[in-house]
Amino acid sequence: MEILGKVVDWNEERGYGFVQPLDAGQPRAFFHVRDYRQDGRRPETGELVKFIAQRQADGRWRASSVRRAVAPKSPPPARAPSPARAWPGWLLLAAHLAGLAWAVHAQRLPALAAMLLFGLCCVTWIAYALDKHAAQRGRRRTPEATLHLLELAGGWPGALLAQRALRHKTRKHSYRVAFWWMVLLNLMLTWAWILDWPQPWATMLSPLH
Repeated sequence: MEILGKVVDWNEERGYGFVQPLDAGQPRAFFHVRDYRQDGRRPETGELVKFIAQRQADGRWRASSVRRAVAPKSPPPARAPSPARAWPGWLLLAAHLAGLAWAVHAQRLPALAAMLLFGLCCVTWIAYALDKHAAQRGRRRTPEATLHLLELAGGWPGALLAQRALRHKTRKHSYRVAFWWMVLLNLMLTWAWILDWPQPWATMLSPLH
């Protein structure tokens, strides 16, 4: 028998939450995103749902066949990011890549380090793709802290490209703010190292000449 309830305490990162029946006195029930039957969308805190309550062996209640009680509105068609909003990121990326090419040519950045940065960009792209795939399948997501560490380590160009191409991690304001902080910190550390690294090596090698 279906029960009418409301989604509460929904954890988007881990893909689970609880449904609180509207009838007073009934306990809330746990449910996983796999129990959610509204294909093409994710549960939202506060939405009304119908579900079947099942008591488990440990005495706790679980909700199955969870579906939205009110038919959702058709989502607007996905739109590409506005060029007016996206161009500063592309300009920064182009300037950074051009600077890295100059640093390698001027022997201020070892070619091996440039290859390592390229590898980090590829790894970050893959991490974004896997996270989006997990979100679509209702599986365990990649922690945001992991993505930010990859960005800080130098993979932010791959993250920026993945955000635009995969349309992933572009709506959550707090994530966007943290992303640009990672970009800023990486640029400061990278260019401080590039512009200073020949001097210590020259000092160490000068007694050999």
